[in-house]
Amino acid sequence: MHTHIIQSPRHQAFLNENRSDPITGDDIKEGDKIVFCAVCKSAFLYDTWLYLGKTHCNQSETLGKFPVSEKLEIQGVTKPPLYVIKCNDKVGVFSDELFAEANNHFMNEPVLKDERSFYKKNSFSIWVLGMSAVLVVLTIILEIAPLSLGITFCAIMSIGIKNMFYKDKKIFVAAPKKKEIESIQIHQKHIAIRFKEVKKEVRIILKSILAINLIYTNSSYLFQIVKKGNKTHEFSTSLDNVTQINQLLHSLAQFDEKVNIFVRNLPYEDRIKLRKWEAENENILLY
Repeated sequence: MHTHIIQSPRHQAFLNENRSDPITGDDIKEGDKIVFCAVCKSAFLYDTWLYLGKTHCNQSETLGKFPVSEKLEIQGVTKPPLYVIKCNDKVGVFSDELFAEANNHFMNEPVLKDERSFYKKNSFSIWVLGMSAVLVVLTIILEIAPLSLGITFCAIMSIGIKNMFYKDKKIFVAAPKKKEIESIQIHQKHIAIRFKEVKKEVRIILKSILAINLIYTNSSYLFQIVKKGNKTHEFSTSLDNVTQINQLLHSLAQFDEKVNIFVRNLPYEDRIKLRKWEAENENILLY
């Protein structure tokens, strides 16, 4: 576990941010002993970190190096997340409305436009039909009707076979691969879905969210986002104990806008431990 003592002027930039402990709400000031979560970069007072069981964001790693403060607003980047949930889901690019968000166009695979002329696009079919027409005329003149019908049938079959098994590489692209979800990040103004091997993220703004469901399923929790219009996005997570749910609920309670939060299928003992959230927050309900 890595700890840091806040010193002035060495950590003046950090002090200027007027940080407070995410759990207790106490101001972090000069001389305090703190710990940084290695995942979300949140700063905790040392005693709070011990109270959390030396874990946050589903892990126990801490930052050994004091993070350098940046002017995030200038770069248009949001502040570090309040909490990070690790996931291991795969979602198809076009099979889920999650990727239809206005600012998520980066998830769409590029479509190659076919600018060839009509003749070039259909040259094979045109030649087959043309030759068939000539042969049909000749067979009619020679009064061999069965042969004419046979040639026409073969021509149509050859066009169908060509269209079924031969596709021009210039106008067809491979089917989109499924992208593996790495984590769900809880922010004050939105929820971000991050993917492995993809630098950008999918954001779901709070105004579009109707409710959040945490559903206990034997060994872990499902995280459901119910959007207005009853569109639901569900993710399997690594959340598996009441301590992690307690930390997550604390982060969800810090949303800039109130969102209904339901924790379902809770074991009785866990429900007792989390009862304070239901008592202190009208938008949190335990089942």
